[in-house]
Amino acid sequence: MKTKYFYLLLAGLITVLAACKKTIYPDPLPQNKILEYKVVNVQDTVIYGAVDNIENTITVYIPYYYGLTVIQPKITLDANATLTTSAEPVSIDNTGQTYTVKGGDGTTRTYKLNIIQQNTANLTLNWFESDPRAIPNGQLTLISGNFLSTSTATLNVTLTNPATNKTVLADLSTAQIVANGDNYGDTYILAIKVPLDIDSGRYNVQVDYLGHSVKMDEPLRVYYNVPAIATTFNTQTVAAGDSISFLNQNNVFIDLKSVKATIRGQAYEFPIQTSTRTKIVIKIPEGLPVGSWGYTPFSFQFGNWQPVVTNVPLVVKAKTGG
Repeated sequence: MKTKYFYLLLAGLITVLAACKKTIYPDPLPQNKILEYKVVNVQDTVIYGAVDNIENTITVYIPYYYGLTVIQPKITLDANATLTTSAEPVSIDNTGQTYTVKGGDGTTRTYKLNIIQQNTANLTLNWFESDPRAIPNGQLTLISGNFLSTSTATLNVTLTNPATNKTVLADLSTAQIVANGDNYGDTYILAIKVPLDIDSGRYNVQVDYLGHSVKMDEPLRVYYNVPAIATTFNTQTVAAGDSISFLNQNNVFIDLKSVKATIRGQAYEFPIQTSTRTKIVIKIPEGLPVGSWGYTPFSFQFGNWQPVVTNVPLVVKAKTGG
């Protein structure tokens, strides 16, 4: 009897040992992950994104004081993995950016990028003057407010004429945000240029900054000033049929009617070849007396303003050829 139990025990032990020889391995992990996402177009530092490999998202927080409008990412992947598209710069307003990673094992994973702008709580703005006004190609009245930053990267200023619904963007190429000492809660914008081609009239002004949009409480009055002509210093040596050009000086040219010059007490009219808001080209007429006339007064009649006079060093020579 004991022998029988011994053989049964031995058979069971052999079965257990045979079963132990079979090892079950877990499924291999897919090699299609983003290991690190960082923003590298920030001066003197980097911003790291939070990579979630469960929800397949990347979250990047952008503090307002960096003044970023786009982010340039640098992405680190699993070994042998590749992005299906290159990591191009991304606008911070982009809500649809995704990245698809293809692993070396052939699997893929798509991440959604979430950019969260950490902006100021609010934006309060006021005109520096009670009657804001400007001329085309001139500068906008100063705007004061709690900008909390001197970066103009996210600044936009829009002018809308309520009578025509025509909208134009202000020229911010020279704009600056200046702080009053160390107090960034007391700042103002200066050197915003009014577009050259804007019409006269009253305009509602909207300022967009750091995710905020503010409509100024008073409209801007755009008006035309008396045109001014840049001084001509170089001697103009011309003959009949030639041309002379004149450039504006700050103000724009509006409604040019005629150009005349007085030589030896006689007024001569000069045909207008072209006239834009910034440049006038006139033609030298037949019949001008030949000679060196020094600084010759040229009179420009714009609209109903008084004539604008500028002196031009003039030499008239005889016309040659046919």
